[in-house]
Amino acid sequence: MRKIGLLGATGYTGRLTATEFAVREMPIRLGGRSADRLARVDAADGAERVVVDTTDHAALERFMAGLDLVISTVGPFELLGRPVVDAAVAAGVHYIDSTGEPDFMTWAYETHSGAVTAVVPACGYDYVPSDCAARLAADAITGTPERIDIGYSVKGMKPTRGTARSALGAVLATGNPQIKRSTIGGQPALQVPLGDLLTTGRWAGETTVTANVTVSKLARTVVPVMGPATGPMMKLSAPLLRRLVERMPEGPTDDMRASARASVSATATRGSQSATVTVDVNDVYAFTALSLVEFALRVDGKGPMSPAEAVDSAEMLDALTGPLLAWRH
Repeated sequence: MRKIGLLGATGYTGRLTATEFAVREMPIRLGGRSADRLARVDAADGAERVVVDTTDHAALERFMAGLDLVISTVGPFELLGRPVVDAAVAAGVHYIDSTGEPDFMTWAYETHSGAVTAVVPACGYDYVPSDCAARLAADAITGTPERIDIGYSVKGMKPTRGTARSALGAVLATGNPQIKRSTIGGQPALQVPLGDLLTTGRWAGETTVTANVTVSKLARTVVPVMGPATGPMMKLSAPLLRRLVERMPEGPTDDMRASARASVSATATRGSQSATVTVDVNDVYAFTALSLVEFALRVDGKGPMSPAEAVDSAEMLDALTGPLLAWRH
């Protein structure tokens, strides 16, 4: 059996992931900074609980010893995640994580291009549905697509405190986001430089890849105009925003998660050819936990990969299909 470690096991996403392993009666190595919080994390018989700070290089080395694969839910990734990737690669351990941060993903892809083990960021809701859907849509047409347009429609989703930290850090790092008006499925949308440009862009070659988020007509009018001012305004208000983020609940309640809905589509086009794959996700945080477990059981190979490069897209979506996910061609 593959020996799996989970870092960030005491955080919101980490606990959900640990529970998914516990339900399957799979003992894994759990890592977190607090012994008290680790003791309360769900785990199967035989699981290890290791106190580890990801800023402590020696502690990370000890945590990696004997593992085949490590999952990281330690965020914000740009701030805390780099040493984990470095330690995994140095130890010859496959690496996956739950990040949605484009700057961190870029760093991981570029820094560990020569890794002899797999380095696969973004194995959760960001960006498994979109990358797998894009791959299947691209494969459904003849020849290389000219465009792959990815669309997001989200209803009722509340961020965790960790997600809000990561999002704020990503916006501050990006500066002035390039946001354009667009449409997806006939609905008003905004074209946003999300991480899909990195994941799907890895294997799509010269294909133009866009990421689009459906919005109200008012937002579609106002946000592109405000775009150039977003970076400076965010930097000025960063101290206040950080305080507000730290006052947020750790994450949405079970009822909030259960009521949230997300739909992700990918349309590949070449001339008159067009193919669309749509993935509907319920409870994106529970989905991320499930996705991390399924990727942990499958990921192999070496070097940086997007989710769709690391696994068979149809096989993965089929494995995830159930109460949390449905997909259609």
